[in-house]
Amino acid sequence: KTTRASVQEPSVYPLKPCKADTAPVTLGCLIKDYFPDPVNVIWHSNSPNMSTVNFPALGSELKVTTSQVTTKSKSAKTFTCQVTHAPSGFNSNKTIKGRPSPRLMPRPQKYEPRGVNTYLIPPSPLDLYVRKAPKLTCLVVDLESKENVTVTWTQEHRNPAGLAAQSSTRHHNATTSITSILPVDVKDWIEGEGYRCSVNHPQLPRPIVRAITKAQGQRSAPEVYVFPPPPEEENKDKHTLTCLIQNFFPEDISVRWLQDEMLIPNTQHRTTAPLKSNGPGQGFFIFSRLEVTKAHWAQNKKFTCQVIHEALPEPRTLTKTISKIPELDLQDLCAEEAESEELEELWTSIYVFITLFLLSVSYGATVTLLKVESCTSVGGSTPQTLHDYANILQTRA
Repeated sequence: KTTRASVQEPSVYPLKPCKADTAPVTLGCLIKDYFPDPVNVIWHSNSPNMSTVNFPALGSELKVTTSQVTTKSKSAKTFTCQVTHAPSGFNSNKTIKGRPSPRLMPRPQKYEPRGVNTYLIPPSPLDLYVRKAPKLTCLVVDLESKENVTVTWTQEHRNPAGLAAQSSTRHHNATTSITSILPVDVKDWIEGEGYRCSVNHPQLPRPIVRAITKAQGQRSAPEVYVFPPPPEEENKDKHTLTCLIQNFFPEDISVRWLQDEMLIPNTQHRTTAPLKSNGPGQGFFIFSRLEVTKAHWAQNKKFTCQVIHEALPEPRTLTKTISKIPELDLQDLCAEEAESEELEELWTSIYVFITLFLLSVSYGATVTLLKVESCTSVGGSTPQTLHDYANILQTRA
């Protein structure tokens, strides 16, 4: 099963001392393995005098935090730790019966060993279809140290999978993460080859194994829309361009921005993680946000949102360009040119028809006149029939 860093509800554990004899009473709640921040912790109790402390969350990926309550009462009281996590819709109550105890230490790692988590990240469409150099990433987090940790790769139809590059990072919360990157073949991945990442460490009861393959399901190409800065930013030094990409599947997608056909560094724009669309479909949507200077926007610079997704036709990219003065769309321009050519051909045909018609009429009139003149010149006297008719009239008279 593929594991990805996404919204995850927390696990909640009540904390109380094993034995104690004196007041004050201090109890705690350990909240761990959730993402993203924040969680909300509320304590409920019948104790009249109590104080609560919520400690900052730790962890670069899955989070861990603690909340503690202290009361001066020596008698046993009931305390309820209510934890809510809005992103996952989580709501839980843990009830603890208090006893006199020494103060608990605030750091949860002193009492609850930090769990090791592993995530397998698929190739980005940018690496797969544009750079033609796809890679899988196996990320191991929340390690105490990098010592004695082994990460191995296997391929479904070929073992071993190949040579992987491995690196480690020490974090400010005293944990270590290990990243193992495996180059894969473009054809193998596209055709559905499976891969496994196995993590072994002396602290683990058994190896952690994560498997991944190309996502299954009906492919759906993204729809891309680019929006200009809102009117409220007209007088600000920075303008915001927004690219909406929606109704695509699978969720793996890459977005780049260009200015006048030059690539803009990734550090200058931000793209959200894919979110599930509302409704019965399986599509996803994301937003990408680019900040540009007021001067560049006023100079009519062209900004392009480029989307790479496997459901798009070759070369698997779709671009939408925007500027302060919008340009005529190329398809509209071609359509107008085609209509203009058709209209020109029609008028040409009409001109030819009218010309031929006039020539025909002129020719007919000319021939008729020539015939009349010919008849007049040949018959200089009155025809015989007319003479006879005249004689008859004279006799009767």
